[in-house]
Amino acid sequence: MSITINILLVDDVEYSRELLRAALLVCIREYKKEIDVNFFHSSTGESIPEKIILHNVNLVYLDIELPHTSGLEVLKQIRKKHPDLMVVMVSGESSAQNVTSAIKSGANGFIVKPFNSGRILDTLQNYLKKEKEL
Repeated sequence: MSITINILLVDDVEYSRELLRAALLVCIREYKKEIDVNFFHSSTGESIPEKIILHNVNLVYLDIELPHTSGLEVLKQIRKKHPDLMVVMVSGESSAQNVTSAIKSGANGFIVKPFNSGRILDTLQNYLKKEKEL
């Protein structure tokens, strides 16, 4: 039996989105279950709650530093409309304040750039465990 995951990558740097996409694909291939994945991308935090509905998104990787808004503000918008959606914050700045703010705002995880495939695999496994419970 195959599972399909729709993943939204939100980062203003295209290269960062592509690196995360590649790392996720490696983790998915190494996972012992058949997983189909669809990726959607955004370079801004604008209209993210609507994009989640439009693409039936299951999992979001959201950069903290975005043009015109903060990823933490976008996270708060997501939580209002999609309280159960898994959102993993991504940042090049791993300060205690960033991590604490992300978790208090409702993030399900935090990944520091440059990406660590082990950490990415952890977030993917957490998502799959959560799906089994539903």
